[in-house]
Amino acid sequence: MATGKCPKCEKIVPHLRLEGLDANVAFGAGGWKAITLCCPFCSTILSAAIDPIAVKADIVNAIKKKG
Repeated sequence: MATGKCPKCEKIVPHLRLEGLDANVAFGAGGWKAITLCCPFCSTILSAAIDPIAVKADIVNAIKKKG
């Protein structure tokens, strides 16, 4: 049972909306694919992280190129 509340709209968050975006390093030094976990009601970003699926795909592709 979901009991956590969104800090902005204060509704109980039964699920999160996942959105993909780019995370860039300052001064254009590169970046990664990232995800945000958002409130499904007001779209407030509740968390952000590097996209683990994109990281996994990058590692697999790098290994394939070496082989």
